Amino acid sequence: MKNPYMRDARPWDLFNRELGRVNDDLAQERFEICKACPKLIKATSQCKECGCIMHLKTKLPNASCPLGKWSAVDPTENEDII
Repeated sequence: MKNPYMRDARPWDLFNRELGRVNDDLAQERFEICKACPKLIKATSQCKECGCIMHLKTKLPNASCPLGKWSAVDPTENEDII
C-alpha cells in the first residue's frame, strides 16, 4: 500500500505536524541546490518553476524539486525525518 504521506507537497503541508520535517542537514543540502539554480528568485527564495518558497519547501519530506534536482523522502523509511 502506498504511503499516504508520499504525495506531492502542498503549501498547507507546512502546518501538518504529523508529516514531520527533514533534519536540518538535509534541508540545508536541498536549499544549497536551489540557491545554485538559475530558476531561483534570490530576493524571495521563490522558484520560478513551481512558485514555492524554497527555504520552506526544502523542509518537507514529501517535497521534491520540479526540475528533478532533489527528491522526496519516505518518512517511514528514512532517518532524515524529525
